Amino acid sequence: MIQDCLLTIQSGDVEELFEIIPRLGVLRDPRFADPLLELLINGSIKQREFAAYALGAMGNREFLIPLKKALLESPEMKGFGVEEFQVAAIDAIGSIGDDAAVDFFLPLLKSCEKARGTKMAQWIIESLGSIAQQGGVRSLDALVQLTYHADPELQALSVSEISVAFWHRPNDIEESILARIYELMSDQNSVVAESALSALQSLADVGCRSAEMLFPPENP
Repeated sequence: MIQDCLLTIQSGDVEELFEIIPRLGVLRDPRFADPLLELLINGSIKQREFAAYALGAMGNREFLIPLKKALLESPEMKGFGVEEFQVAAIDAIGSIGDDAAVDFFLPLLKSCEKARGTKMAQWIIESLGSIAQQGGVRSLDALVQLTYHADPELQALSVSEISVAFWHRPNDIEESILARIYELMSDQNSVVAESALSALQSLADVGCRSAEMLFPPENP
């Protein structure tokens, strides 16, 4: 199976490449690293997108530097599919789960704001959420701070990502974070308020006792 994957990577056939990503994530053989990094650097845009997802699936922190470099250089890329590649690179960094990635993402997030790049900002927040799901304390703190963001859409997304981060450990969420989400239920912006309500409800549904107390059972 490893040899088949290596042959597929070397072939560069885009359709076949994306089909083997799940296998690469299971096998995680070190022999995949060099050909994947070669595609990330010198492949077509679609091949580079595949390489980013594949490196993220393999989960090796050594891939963070080349992924960050490729993402920073992506505005210079030409052709159709640049946005898809950027999504893949940001997603891969989140999948690897290194909490130190917050030092890379937050300045990038600020540059997105200046350029009004809302899409990339949303992808970054989702990636921070992925890291928070894996126990990233600094990424979680960043998401909490982003609930104070001036953009309601980014606020709402941050609230949602905080909630998802605790679905598999609902009673580990700090009371201060729950209080912040509860506060946002009264936000003047309906998008933010609805996101906060949905976040608390989902936490209650997965067994968060503190969130359950905010939704007392209806009288029969």
